[in-house]
Amino acid sequence: MRFFLILLFISSAAYAQEESDVLYQGKRYLDLNIRSINKLNERDQKLQQRLLNKLAKKERRITRQLKRKDSAAYVKLQQHSVSFDSINTLSRNGNNAKEKSFANPSIDSLQRIAAFLQGKSNVAGKIHASEYTNQLQSAGQQANHNQYIWGLIEQRANNLKNISKAGRRLTGMNRQLFYAREKMKVFKDISNEPSRAEDMALEVLQGEKGFEQYMHPANPNSMASLAAKGATVTDLEKMGYPTKRQLTANLQKKFGNSLGGMQQKMGSQMQDYMFEVKKLQTAKSTALQTKTSLARLRKPKKPEFKINPMRGLPLAQRIEKQFNWQTSRSTLDGKPAMLQASVMAGFRHTPKLSYGVGITTSIGLGQNWNNLKLSFQGLGLRTYVSWQLIYGVGLYAGYERMYKQAAFLETKQVTQELVPTAHNTGTHYESILVGLTKTYNINNKWNGSIQLLYDAWWKEKGLRSPIVLRFASIKK
Repeated sequence: MRFFLILLFISSAAYAQEESDVLYQGKRYLDLNIRSINKLNERDQKLQQRLLNKLAKKERRITRQLKRKDSAAYVKLQQHSVSFDSINTLSRNGNNAKEKSFANPSIDSLQRIAAFLQGKSNVAGKIHASEYTNQLQSAGQQANHNQYIWGLIEQRANNLKNISKAGRRLTGMNRQLFYAREKMKVFKDISNEPSRAEDMALEVLQGEKGFEQYMHPANPNSMASLAAKGATVTDLEKMGYPTKRQLTANLQKKFGNSLGGMQQKMGSQMQDYMFEVKKLQTAKSTALQTKTSLARLRKPKKPEFKINPMRGLPLAQRIEKQFNWQTSRSTLDGKPAMLQASVMAGFRHTPKLSYGVGITTSIGLGQNWNNLKLSFQGLGLRTYVSWQLIYGVGLYAGYERMYKQAAFLETKQVTQELVPTAHNTGTHYESILVGLTKTYNINNKWNGSIQLLYDAWWKEKGLRSPIVLRFASIKK
């Protein structure tokens, strides 16, 4: 008896611990997702307000232009009560009861998880679904409001497009609106990408009994549920469902022995009807295929402006991080072999063109393998421009200035004779590098690059060769 009580106590404690883990991970999953939705809503609102400020300025210029040159279009434009200024005011004022409601599956699924956890909280703690319901409702209202504002912006842009012909100003307005929507799509993709903590929490929830059924509830009296339970024809008749057996019995009572002939006649008529339906469906399918073929033959409408995919990305995703290094042999005048390592940040202007700046340091390695000696040799700045051609091959050009060790000493000592030139003095030297790059894939996060460059001022620096070979790692 005592052994049985001990087992019962241990199993109860284990069950309570399991319920506690499910509750903890469920709360964590809800908190992470609510924080992500709120961050997305905040980004959306800030993006809308920056866009509306720009569009409102262009709208005022277009309005003044129409007032001077096209009074009819100006009057027609004034008949629309919604303007970018008024949309900006609505965006800042918050939700409106008259706003159209949009479906949000993410909010709905999180509300179901909160309700599921509330049912599990009897053993291992307390969770009130209303705590998360209020947060989810607020986040859903903000997301709905942002969606409503985007609809008003699109509506106003179409009004201006249909009424006025403002040339470059209208094209610039459409370009700004297009890139703002593209940035918002990227933000949504970032928000929808689950973190490692979310994956762990969701894995615990999915392993809990009844979670999948709760997230996809089915009507307990539906035919699919009844079939899964093994319900018989008699059970269905008791629940009020009409069956074939009941229908045949009712017809037999009404028509008697003539029921067989009527069934044959009805079957013949049904076959004729289905034949006509198939003919109609075939004709409809042929017409649809013809329409699709004609649409493919038409020339696609040219966009109003040339699309730059980079402008549709957030600034953080347009920054290109790069680490590179190179080595050089010791020189005839006694300079040691050098290792130059640099950290660079570039801006991706277009998919092919990028430019940036960076810092580099130079470390001396000694004269040869028998005389290795590490020493600080200088610190410098770099700028570069890169243009991708095809198959990872591109053009590279850069300007660099390296400040020597002497520039950082309190007393300027010259240890060797130096004939100063315009690009090589006692404290610094300059480089102009041009050449080719070859980029290759390393993994999902990094690309590698080999740079074969020509140093235009190699003779003035006493180098043995004008060729510079660099190896770089570029973060995607």
